[in-house]
Formats: sequence, C-alpha cells, structure tokens
Amino acid sequence: MKATRIGALRVIRVTIISALALAGCSPSEPAAVVSEVDSEVTTQGEVLTVWLDEFEALGLESVALQFEADTGTRVDLVIKTDIVNEFLGASDNAPDIVLGPHGLQRGFLAGGLIAPFSLEGAETGFNSGAVQAFSHVGKQYGLPYAQESIALVCTESAMPKAPETFQDVVDVGLAISLNDGTGDPYHLYPLQTSFGSSVFEVDPTNSGILNLALGNEEGLAFANWLSKNASLFDLESNTALIQQQLIDGEKGCWITGPWSGLWFSEVFGEEGWNAYEVPSAGGQVARPFLEVRGAMLSARAGDPSAATKFIVEYLGSDPGQIAMFQATGRTPSNLKALESAKDFKIPYQFGLSGSSAVPRPVSSKIDSVWFPLGEAQMAILRKDDDPNLLWRKMSDEIAEAIRD
Repeated sequence: MKATRIGALRVIRVTIISALALAGCSPSEPAAVVSEVDSEVTTQGEVLTVWLDEFEALGLESVALQFEADTGTRVDLVIKTDIVNEFLGASDNAPDIVLGPHGLQRGFLAGGLIAPFSLEGAETGFNSGAVQAFSHVGKQYGLPYAQESIALVCTESAMPKAPETFQDVVDVGLAISLNDGTGDPYHLYPLQTSFGSSVFEVDPTNSGILNLALGNEEGLAFANWLSKNASLFDLESNTALIQQQLIDGEKGCWITGPWSGLWFSEVFGEEGWNAYEVPSAGGQVARPFLEVRGAMLSARAGDPSAATKFIVEYLGSDPGQIAMFQATGRTPSNLKALESAKDFKIPYQFGLSGSSAVPRPVSSKIDSVWFPLGEAQMAILRKDDDPNLLWRKMSDEIAEAIRD
C-alpha cells in the first residue's frame, strides 16, 4: 500500500489516536521540521522511497514534505505490514530507507540489504544504548527513534521515590514473574548485569565477534547470590499472581515493562505508581536489555547521499523525532523528544529508566541462550545442586550449542 504524500495518511488518524491512548499519550499535529536548504543534494524530480508502518508514516509526513521543500526530492512513504519478508525478497522495487526493530539487522546484514552510514555527530542527542543497537563491527547501520526496556515499577504507597539500594526494594517486596516455574532470564538480566555478568562479551579485536561470558567469575557471583537469596523469589509466580500481590500490598515493586503501565494506571491511578531504574544487587550498574526501532539505509538506495541526509538531518532532528513520538506514542530514544514526552507517564518514565539499558544482541547465538539459562536459574533457586556446578554446566551447554 503506497500512501500519497499529503492527504491519504489522515485516514489512519483514528488508529493513531487509539495507540497513543494506550501509551498514555494524547494526539497532536506532527511537529514542523525546519532545515536550511542544501543545494548539494537538491535534485528536482528525484524520489526517495521509505518502507514503514502506519504509525511511523503519520509521524514522517511533515518531515517528508519539509525535505521535498528544501531539496526538491520527493519522499514516498509506503506502509508495509510485512516489511521483513518483502524487503528480503525485494529486487528492483527495493526501498531507499526501511524502518524497523534493530533485531532485523541479522537477516538484513546476511543478505547484504543494508549499508552503513555516518550519523555525523547526531548520536550525541540519543540514548547511547539505542545508538549502539544499530552498530555492527564498528559501523553504524541505523538511526534509532524508539526504544523499550523493563524497569522497576513500584506503587506510590510502597516506594514514593527511587530506591537508593536494592535492600530498599526487598523491604517493600520485590516481584519478578518466573512464568509458573519455567524461569525468566530476560527479567532477571538487570540483576545479573549488576554483578558485571553479561551473556556475551565483544571480542576486542573485532566488535562483530561475540564470546560467551556466562562462565566467568562475575557469572558465578550472580549464581551464588541467587542461591543465597532464593527466598526473595516465588518460584511459581506469574503475572496474575503478582498483580494480586501488588493490589493486596504484599509486594511493592515489580520488574516489568511499559506494557504493564496501563494496568498500573487503571488499578492505582495515574499518580499511584512510578517506574525507576532497577537498583544494583551486585554493586555494578543494573542494565536491562533494550529493544530499539530505527531507520536503516538500503544497500540499493538510488541516491545514498540524499537518503542519508533524510535519515540523519530530518528524521534524526529533534523536531523530526518529536513528530515520530507524537504519531507513534513509542518511547523516544532521542533525548529532546523524550523530554517532550514528560507529560505522558508511560513513555517518559520508562524512557528515563532505560538510560543504562544495553541492546539485546542480534546474533543468532542469543537464541541458544534463553532456555538453558532459564533452566539453570530455576535449578539454582530450587537449590537442586551447588550453584557453581549448575551455572558452569549451563555455560558449557550453551558454549557447545553455539560453537562455530
């Protein structure tokens, strides 16, 4: 489906309004993008094609019109419902720019479908983790605009201000869903990283190489902490149980994501809860995983210079990023856009709490991690065996599974 450049996108306004309401936002007109004309990229009659979803299309409408006014290059916003498969199969009709989550890079890079480009200093205006999400082997393959990560969400009555220590959270009751006893390494990850333990470490000689890091001393320290603090965790916990515990006052805080923000507002009121950064349990910064959406440059772009200019100077400008937030309601990666969202609690507070988050690895190796890591964590919490033995066994199992 190809949208016209001015009027047709208005038909999706009702859909956008609904999305903003769910995100704790209210609709408004896209911000105008002001830019000086650069004669070097002005080429009358040229067209840039951008593939994106309907929410992003509304946000980029005014940005595209400004770009055409400044440069003479038209921008066609093409709404796609299956960007991945269509882009992988595109040939002569490939777009110049494609928007999507950073996790798509694995397939796009393998197929040679996206090209690196310079952010030209624009990265300083963004959450560093979001920028890193589109970096591969020292090259930048995308500019972020939205992000998502988990946080420590507490009721106002239990935790009216950000906790200073992890013990502060323990004192009011910490909830983490362990999915009815199957485990959840994703939600435990900020606690794990607070011990300096990560899933992978980057090879210092090649940033594209990921080495398994679970079996090091930091990983073992986390394993031993889990064993000693098993009483903090309800092995049969799930979302429904935790929600009831929060209502009853048995728990005060829950490590969860922005998808739970609407529930908190409905149950406790807009002012009855807050999202904070997860405090450290192990002495280092707690770093949850970060999911990021952004714009990528097609390797088959007809005019890479013009496409890069549109991404970096227009979509990546503060007004362009604010327009994207206003249209999508997604938590901004751009710092000025995040500040503009301060009246909208869910995106703003989760955006602030994600300032230390790290991008989830796009390597296929991560797929082999989740199940054994979750199993090992549950075995440690059940005290099935010595935590060092269980952790090392898990690390060896994953190392064998991802061996090249």
